[in-house]
This record gives sequence, structure tokens and C-alpha cells, in this order.
Amino acid sequence: MRRRLWLGIGGWLAAVVAATGVGIAAIGVLEDGITGSQAGTLDQDAVQRALSSPFVPPASPPSPTSSAGQGTPAPGEVTRVLSTEGGKVTATCSGGLVRLGGWSPALGYGADDAERGPAAEASLTFESDDAEYEVTVRCAAEGPVASTHKDDGHGRHDGHGRDGD
Repeated sequence: MRRRLWLGIGGWLAAVVAATGVGIAAIGVLEDGITGSQAGTLDQDAVQRALSSPFVPPASPPSPTSSAGQGTPAPGEVTRVLSTEGGKVTATCSGGLVRLGGWSPALGYGADDAERGPAAEASLTFESDDAEYEVTVRCAAEGPVASTHKDDGHGRHDGHGRDGD
């Protein structure tokens, strides 16, 4: 009787170990298929390095006025990265119209209500728990310029003027 008890416990433990191994292997296979094999966890230092690295605007397809495949802007087309307190905006002026190519919210902010253009003005809002920055971009002689208006959540706005970093 005692031998049967130990065989039962041993068989049960073997089944648990086998099931755990199969589960871990399946998760590894699924994770590689979903996230790719290059996915990994970042430590605090890696996160800080990534957040402090310079903003690189996302690649966008060539506009109808640009020279396809040459990577050079069309004559009269100016692209700038504009810094605001809520984040950075990449904007292009061409033919007097502005188009938002992309944006990167500052740490703690998100982006909302984007009006990309092309239009006389393009805009978006950077939002955090404490404030909102409404960013409006238009074309000037030197290219895209941004004006920001801060909303503190109580309906009060502070104008921050033009920004052309």
C-alpha cells in the first residue's frame, strides 16, 4: 500500500513538472511570435537613456510635391521639429500650407485632437494630469512656427507665443 502511495505521488509530481515545462515552452514560442525575438525588458537606466535621446521624426511617405525617392524636400518645402512644454511636433510647410508629420509627447503627456493638415493651421493638444497645451502650427517666412496655449484644467489659458526650436 505504501509503495502505491509513493508511486502515485511520484507520478503526480512528474505530471506537474511536464505540464509546467510545456507551458513555459508554449509561452516562449508565443511571445517570440507576437513580440519578435528582440523584445526585452528595460531597466530604469535604459528607460532614462531612451527618453533623453534626441527626437527622431517618424518616416513619412513622400508628399506629392516632393521628388520621389530622392529624400530631398521639394523646392520651397521646409520641415522643422518644434519643441513645446508638452512635447515635440514635426511640421512641414509647403505652398503656404502646414502639415504635421508626427509628434512626441513629453514624459507624462499624451497627444489628442490632432488636426494634421495640410491647412493654413494644424493643431494638436498635449495633455497631462495637471495641464493641457494646445499647440497650433502655421507657416511663416522661416518655415513652420508653433504657438502654445496652456490650459490648467480650470478653463484658464496662458499664451506661450511662438516656438521655433
